Amino acid sequence: MHLAGIGTAAPIHGATSRTTRIIESKNWRHANFINTAWKSIESSNRAFTLIELLVVIAVVGVLAAMVLPALAKAKNRAMAATCLSNQKQLGLSWIMYVNDHAGALMNFDTIKNGAGDTPWRYATPNPSPIIPPGTDAKTQAMMLLQAGYAQGALFPYAPNVNVIHCPADGRSSNPVVASPTGPPGNYAYGSYSGAGGMNGLVYAPDIALKQESSLLHPSGRFLWVEENDPRGENLSSWDMHPGVPPMFSGAIFVDSVAAWHGNSSTLSWADGHAESHRWLDGTTIVYALNSDPNKYFGSTLTTTQCPHDLLYLANGYATKLNP
Repeated sequence: MHLAGIGTAAPIHGATSRTTRIIESKNWRHANFINTAWKSIESSNRAFTLIELLVVIAVVGVLAAMVLPALAKAKNRAMAATCLSNQKQLGLSWIMYVNDHAGALMNFDTIKNGAGDTPWRYATPNPSPIIPPGTDAKTQAMMLLQAGYAQGALFPYAPNVNVIHCPADGRSSNPVVASPTGPPGNYAYGSYSGAGGMNGLVYAPDIALKQESSLLHPSGRFLWVEENDPRGENLSSWDMHPGVPPMFSGAIFVDSVAAWHGNSSTLSWADGHAESHRWLDGTTIVYALNSDPNKYFGSTLTTTQCPHDLLYLANGYATKLNP
């Protein structure tokens, strides 16, 4: 047997050329990929032109103009809802107090009255709270007011010291000024005043109610009203001269209302409900928003200037003649 050619592979023609072409193809694709990647990076690093930047700024401005008013309205609605909730809590707490005190109405002054009744909140707490050194003036004023509320007759029924503050009350943004002589007036944290005719301070010839049995229309007589007193915290009761029912002729503003919610204000009522009321007379709105501490010493507003709003308030202001 001839064994000379056993184990010797025959040459494969064309294999070398195919391998070369495959390697060259891979090298080309690799180089092309790297070249494309570098072009992409160079393109992504290109700076914006001035026109493109101006377009972006304009678009952002348009979006802000559309969104910011909506956000502001949402914030105002949220603050109004909080205020209305506060009034609801105050009214329900007042009812619980009356039920626990054999029908006696809560003292709506901010000091003890002639009968020795504890007020719903004290204007000046005794003892005063311990104020940490370095506390700023606004926080000190807030702590004093909260302490006066915590010592008052309403606190056991509404034990949240912030329930007396409306977040929309503009006076809480003011600096503390002992004796303000002009706008914006003094700092204040308490937003609500008790109606004088509900066992509070009234002016002759009006006579305040003392007992629940004398209150014949609880759903139509308000308890707390938002007051804008630029001189500082609302002291004593909220008062007016309601005139003579049923026409309430001669009704006059004594204390100011507020309009922290657009042209509206909140009130709580003796049956436990709370409502937001929109002021209708332009003069009332101007007076309610006036931040001049001297406004209480100016001209008195009557039904001539505020026919709708004074009639609404006089009708809801409880006295012996209007129970």
